[in-house]
Amino acid sequence: MNYKTLLFLPFFILLSISPGAFAAQAASDSQLNSIAELGRLNGVALQCSYTTQMQQIKQALVLNLPKQRALGEWFENKTNDSFMAFMTSNASCPSAVDFMQEVNAAIITLESEFKK
Repeated sequence: MNYKTLLFLPFFILLSISPGAFAAQAASDSQLNSIAELGRLNGVALQCSYTTQMQQIKQALVLNLPKQRALGEWFENKTNDSFMAFMTSNASCPSAVDFMQEVNAAIITLESEFKK
């Protein structure tokens, strides 16, 4: 190995670490699961144009999560996964009432997880 390779090796190792590893250090599994559920719901809300629920989800995150980049990235990754899965599976949008109930339940779970 030459000198340049040795200089950049730590950088490449850092880039290869999953964002999930950073999120796991920032929160417990149950806390990450509550964020992931809101990410899943946010992906559906994006596909179904449920803007009120998207705003409600983001507000809940801002009010309840510690200000850590890893948790925001975890949410964004779960939102993206959900958005893509919804699109590729040709799923249909849930009714607005049912969806709002799911969002409210997920927010209650998030609030309880981060007030422990």
